Amino acid sequence: MGHKKKQKHVFAGLLAIFLLIAITYFLLTKSPSLSNNEVGMIFSEGKRTKEAIELALKRSRLYSESREKQYIQAHGSDYGYSQGKLKEINDEEHFHLQNKVYLDYTGAAPYPISILKQSYSDFSKHFYANAHSRSQPSLKTKDLIEKFRSKLLEYFNTNPSQYSVVFTSGTTQALKLVGETFPFSRDSKFAYLNQNHNSVIGIREYALLKQSSFLSLKEEGVQQFIKDEKENWNENENKNKNENGEGEEEEEEEEVTFNLFAYPAESNFDGSKYDLNWIKDFQSIKSKNWLVLLDAAAYLPSNKLDLGKYPADFVTLSFYKMFGYPTGLGALIINNDIVHLLQKSYFGGGTVVLVSDCSTFCVRHPNPSTKFEDGTLPFLDIIAAKYGLQFIENLGIDHISKHIYYLGKYLVEELLKFKWGNGNPVVEIYGKWDLQQDNNFNKQDNTFIKQDNNFNKQGGIVAFNILNPKRNYLNFNDVQETLESEGINLRTGCNCNPGACTQYFDINENDLQEAAEEKESCGDDIVFINNKPLGAIRASLGYGTTFEHVDYLIQVIKMKFVEKEQDFTFL
Repeated sequence: MGHKKKQKHVFAGLLAIFLLIAITYFLLTKSPSLSNNEVGMIFSEGKRTKEAIELALKRSRLYSESREKQYIQAHGSDYGYSQGKLKEINDEEHFHLQNKVYLDYTGAAPYPISILKQSYSDFSKHFYANAHSRSQPSLKTKDLIEKFRSKLLEYFNTNPSQYSVVFTSGTTQALKLVGETFPFSRDSKFAYLNQNHNSVIGIREYALLKQSSFLSLKEEGVQQFIKDEKENWNENENKNKNENGEGEEEEEEEEVTFNLFAYPAESNFDGSKYDLNWIKDFQSIKSKNWLVLLDAAAYLPSNKLDLGKYPADFVTLSFYKMFGYPTGLGALIINNDIVHLLQKSYFGGGTVVLVSDCSTFCVRHPNPSTKFEDGTLPFLDIIAAKYGLQFIENLGIDHISKHIYYLGKYLVEELLKFKWGNGNPVVEIYGKWDLQQDNNFNKQDNTFIKQDNNFNKQGGIVAFNILNPKRNYLNFNDVQETLESEGINLRTGCNCNPGACTQYFDINENDLQEAAEEKESCGDDIVFINNKPLGAIRASLGYGTTFEHVDYLIQVIKMKFVEKEQDFTFL
């Protein structure tokens, strides 16, 4: 009997192994096309982590339904989207945040789960290939890429006859491409707003290689600079006419000098928005003399750019800042009227039609987009990006803009209510928030600067520092660590915007030289130089930010820094 039982066990074991092999073979050889249910299972929500549950409890203890009701009564029409959509975004689209309060949208928008699902479903049902080939999958891929270029231009109220889309790895590569190809010369000028990202300022290295001059302008000096440039040009024109005589033809046609003005539509440091009318103002100085580069990376996640109304010569952007996924994809949008001016040296991949290996003979691709896209495009990322753009369009960019502006204004108003016993403010705010408060305190003459503002002048970024009763600055890294321990993600430092820091904190060239002797990277522990902070705390809001998120930040700051003074590093 024992022998027979043993045989049965062996047989059962062999049968189980056979079934396992058969099932595995079936799964490996079945069609790669997955149903919507199967795709949903891959991206299923699963369970909240223990940390997420604890964070939810922390947030619930500080939450006030009455404060939220009061806010909605004041801003209800500008809060959120369709009924229940904001809750859906945070419960489903942002499940992976695990109840963290994410306030670093300017660094990168959190990627919605629906974009991942749509992309994965698309890729599992359709095969896409290198668009440089002529196979059917490749031709289909090329067609989708071109359709997305057109869709993107339509989103910016223009079309392929007026602008070309060059895909890049992000805003930085797009800016680098402008610097590499711009026709700088000895007489050229590269002017830029002082509050610019490092990646914009870096273009001056290309200008200097061509012996061009450069100039950093403050916002209040831009109009005067435009006026001076117009007057200088008129004077030179009159001088040339007097020297050559009326009606006389010049022996040689004078070479045209091209100049470049670069500025952000919105500051990535404090959310200040800048006048888009500057585009036409510069372009009107002299026909095809001043070209304008608009860095729209921080602007586009919450604002619509109308190139029909504001026809910048160059626009740079990153898609992950707009809707989180895909990363590693951006674009340079070029006005077709000036494409012929750009001087590209390197060629690679599909950017040429014919090239000789033993002479300098080379025929560049006539299509503006293809001419500047060296190598194989990240075609899957481009196909996925269309789902991100659909996501933003479904929410409505105007709704996003007002939603985050009024949440940001509430954050500023509440932070500025915090006072020390001697009446001094706990928080110093930067940007164009329209508040007659201590945030615009001018330390040199003890005055306050009121700046007129609305959501056309200020984006959803709240940059601030925490002060002690003597108005000394708290180490912003300490602030970040404390907030991080409470489940709040934001950013600190200068945020790659040196002009903002030098302007707000009166940092001079000597300070920079001294700091360079100590600092090893922008994210190290050196946060003060000569009693001046080298940055601030940045809370950047986005499409998924709720009243509860903002109010939780306010309550944590109150609890950790106002009511309970800790052993933090002050100057």
